Amino acid sequence: MGSQNVTLQSTNGKSLPVSFWTALLALFAAIGIVLRQVAIPIFPPYVTLTPGFIMPLLAGIVLGPLGGIICGILVGISGALWEPFLIPLFGNIALGLSTGIPTYFRYKIPHFLWMIISILSATLIGGFLPTFIIEMLIYGVPPMIATLTASFDASQAGIWTTIALFIYVGIIHPLLAQYQRP
Repeated sequence: MGSQNVTLQSTNGKSLPVSFWTALLALFAAIGIVLRQVAIPIFPPYVTLTPGFIMPLLAGIVLGPLGGIICGILVGISGALWEPFLIPLFGNIALGLSTGIPTYFRYKIPHFLWMIISILSATLIGGFLPTFIIEMLIYGVPPMIATLTASFDASQAGIWTTIALFIYVGIIHPLLAQYQRP
């Protein structure tokens, strides 16, 4: 048995084998790429409603920040094929990071508090900030419009994070418990 790999997953003293971690990352990214192609334009071309948000969020929850970032890059590149490049790329990276960071505190704080922090982090860091900053600084969108469009992404991130947490708690965590090692 190997020792805990904090870079790959921060849990309660347990980690997934590297090969299993990589397989989960590939699975999350592949599903995210497919889901990212399902998109309903809200404010074309900057904001779309898409279930593709869920996979970088879920990767951050399950695999930690590194897994969330890598999954976000892969899903973001697939979204950037159809939209302005920066928002889906940096937005998906921020989504994975936003739930990956609270992963480090999952077993150090009450479970419900960890879930609330994950939702708030995803809403602000993963949803609002990337859209707002890129629209304002890169595309020159007026602040009021950037705030409105970023609010849609923030709402979407909060909703998808809530769903991802239910999937994690109800399905993924019970299944992964048998594969974790000290």
